[in-house]
Amino acid sequence: MQSEFAAKIFGDRENPHVRLQKMFDDYSTTMGAPPSAREWTAQVLKKRGVDPRTDPDKAVTALRKAYPKLTAKAARYLVDDAAMR
Repeated sequence: MQSEFAAKIFGDRENPHVRLQKMFDDYSTTMGAPPSAREWTAQVLKKRGVDPRTDPDKAVTALRKAYPKLTAKAARYLVDDAAMR
């Protein structure tokens, strides 16, 4: 796995689903983001009052501020997943 540091500098080449499984220690077999990551995303966005459907860029920023190790690609993946729910 590419390190978070290298991913932030050189761009994230890893599948965001795999990265999120490792970051949230949730290896469930569900499609899309791991359930624990989905719950965390919903909590953060609700707490900050951000709607991922209307302001996805602000949602990405909110997630990355809440969890600095989160790469932009993984954050966008979570926001896209949240926008569909």
